[in-house]
Amino acid sequence: MFLGEPFGSLEQRKGGLHGYQVSFTIGDTGGLFAYGGQRGTAFVSLPGSACALIEDWESCYHLFHDILNARITRWDGAIDQFDGVPSVNDAVNFYQSDLFNAGGNRPSCSQQGNWLEPDGTGRTFYVGKRKNGKMMRVYEKGKQLGDPESPWVRWELELHNRDREIPWDVILEPGKYLAASYPCMAWVNDIQERIKTTQKTAQISYEHLVHWASQAYGPLINVMLEVEGSAEKVIERLKRTGAPARLALSDQETLAQLINDPDASANDPNQPENQ
Repeated sequence: MFLGEPFGSLEQRKGGLHGYQVSFTIGDTGGLFAYGGQRGTAFVSLPGSACALIEDWESCYHLFHDILNARITRWDGAIDQFDGVPSVNDAVNFYQSDLFNAGGNRPSCSQQGNWLEPDGTGRTFYVGKRKNGKMMRVYEKGKQLGDPESPWVRWELELHNRDREIPWDVILEPGKYLAASYPCMAWVNDIQERIKTTQKTAQISYEHLVHWASQAYGPLINVMLEVEGSAEKVIERLKRTGAPARLALSDQETLAQLINDPDASANDPNQPENQ
């Protein structure tokens, strides 16, 4: 296994994908695999949820670069600033100071979210366009996940192989490519530790889901306690196997550690250091 145990099974999907005739999900990782009808090639997509589960990036590099002689058609590299510095407002200031220019004309920009009266749901600042092969997203990740007070900001670069070849080193040393993407990104030294990003995602998602479960079903649970007679019987009637998709980050023991005891997970020697 080059990528780790979670990548060990394929389940066929209905229909194809991106012009390929046959497609599969890759385990429970969120990854996708497709083949058929595209000049003898195959397609693999590994989103952030899948990348967080890769145990050895050197093995990943060896599989795709050395064995399969694959090429990268899209790569997303990101750095998480949990203290919110630099912020989305700083990104706007960088843009207005021409610090997103990279040897050419100023790229286009756009915004999403409530910028006139920020309401805690999160704002995004875009630089560049996907169709041109290079785009930067700066967004309030913590607020996006449901915590209106979170300062967490993610700076995310999206590269496509339009008029460029994306080197496989991006998966081994992503920080230096992110830092070199625009003049204003020189402050980037390295990608944050994966476990820290996973902690924040788990903690915010858990509290967000609990809040809305309480809003939607709290009164029902009160009634069920009267009808069923005990909390244990209510739980037995309500619980289902598995975990919500946004909390399916790891096994249950590790997930509980991430939510309740971050220090224990951060020091886990079995967790890879970087994503």
